[in-house]
Amino acid sequence: MKLFADRLRHARHLRGLSQSELARSCGLSQGAISNYESASRKTAKDVFRLAEALKVNAAWLGTGRGSMEPLPAAPDTGFSYRLSDPGLPPASQGLWPFPSISSADFWALSPKERLVIEETVLSLLQSFGKKATKP
Repeated sequence: MKLFADRLRHARHLRGLSQSELARSCGLSQGAISNYESASRKTAKDVFRLAEALKVNAAWLGTGRGSMEPLPAAPDTGFSYRLSDPGLPPASQGLWPFPSISSADFWALSPKERLVIEETVLSLLQSFGKKATKP
């Protein structure tokens, strides 16, 4: 499957979920799921939320590379996902950057609450002199 839309639809069907059920489980609208599956929404910015809800590997869902099955959590880190790039230092291998905060707790927040956290982290990075910008 070459397209994100096809992988998303395939995984959703394998899990026996409707678009509405998937939307509810990952905090998106049914319209967003429909737009992803019809490829009218090209950017898969919600790939981690979708992968978690579908219990699939986020790298596979986003790029089509690797196994569809989710990767196990890295030992003793609490990370939900790992990069497959062995060239990165060990501390960079996990995609979830906060070992003391569960990604599930973060995604359980409302979109408005998550935005407050994102803006707070962005502000802190900027205050530390880092060139942080919103994507």
